Amino acid sequence: MNFAFATIDPITFEVLPASSADIPLYKRLTGLKRLDPDLKVYIAIGGWTFNDPGPTASTFSDIARSKVNQAKFIKSLTSFMATYGFDGVDIDWEYPGADDRSGREEDFANLPTFMKNLKAGMKATGGRDGLTITLPASYWYLQHFDIKKLANTVDWFNM
Repeated sequence: MNFAFATIDPITFEVLPASSADIPLYKRLTGLKRLDPDLKVYIAIGGWTFNDPGPTASTFSDIARSKVNQAKFIKSLTSFMATYGFDGVDIDWEYPGADDRSGREEDFANLPTFMKNLKAGMKATGGRDGLTITLPASYWYLQHFDIKKLANTVDWFNM
């Protein structure tokens, strides 16, 4: 089950609730695991509007292009997940490489590397290592994803 969405501070790359009103909902949703111990609850980060013009438009590109930024993001994400009881993360970066959505050409190569580093960082946490990615249904945007490389890292694709 995915909770949509958390956000990322575009300067510090810290993972944050999209709204303070979400925090009780996180606890309520992850609390369902007491009723169903097999339930996995993921936090989705990003979304359709995350790449709209504004402060977060290039945040995923900025993270993916820098090992330092990736380390900041991964450290914050694993702390966020532990704090709220999430088992994994869904990266909802629907527009890597799409110049009409603040993507960069380098995103095609950077995204699989970022996801590989993210998975490794999450595995080091001892159990909160579920990793999925949301893919766009439109081929116009899907063409910017290296599906073969991503398939080696992610647990599954969401569409």
